[in-house]
Amino acid sequence: MSFHRSVFWVVSLLLSTVSFAVAQEFPLWEKLLQRNSATTDATPVPSMKMGRHMQMSLKGTAQPGDAERAAQIVATARRVIEHYADVETALKDGYKPFFPSGKIGEEVHYTNYRYAQLEHQKVDYDRPGSILYKRTANGMQAVGVMYTAPQEATAQQLDAVAPLNVATWHRHVDFCGWPRSSSIAERFGRDAQFGPQGAIHTEQACKDAHGLWLPVVFGWMTHVYPNAVHFDGIWGGMDMAMEAAEGSAE
Repeated sequence: MSFHRSVFWVVSLLLSTVSFAVAQEFPLWEKLLQRNSATTDATPVPSMKMGRHMQMSLKGTAQPGDAERAAQIVATARRVIEHYADVETALKDGYKPFFPSGKIGEEVHYTNYRYAQLEHQKVDYDRPGSILYKRTANGMQAVGVMYTAPQEATAQQLDAVAPLNVATWHRHVDFCGWPRSSSIAERFGRDAQFGPQGAIHTEQACKDAHGLWLPVVFGWMTHVYPNAVHFDGIWGGMDMAMEAAEGSAE
């Protein structure tokens, strides 16, 4: 699974709606993200770090009814992606893409911000906050959905949305925002120091680099790919773990 592009979409949205004339040490979008970031990546959810910037829930103990509940979620997710098979339908219903790269094979999150906000009170499985599309040579293919929960959610709250012994929940953590004085090479690419794929992933290292420390970016998320061949693929955990581990510097 490619890294979530939600950070960059929010950047575009915020910069298109907010005028900011005074020069700042950090970009406006980073300061706005800081307002919504937790003060620490500590969580009551049993979890582990994968790579530099991913925190993933550990499997919980199976409870009676979990399998049936998970099956219902998958069945609903399948109906959703069938309904939104045509990406134009999603656009008409208020879903917006997260900064797509245009590359064949990329996974693009189309998010309805109102639905995503409502998910923090109660998840409506028929109206997921995000629909996941894969870019193919024949256009955008709906492949999954994403549900979210607040960054301070407990294990019980996550389990109430999708069983923890089945679903893999994740958060994006340990983000060092770049100062305006940094170079493009320090922000993007294989040797990036800052940003969602940067080498910096500790508060002290970020401070030493004069970056903006964001312990948590957004909240908990879980993906469902209802038409995946294997069970682990349906809940997205294996793909995320493999991708995150590629850049591990722990």
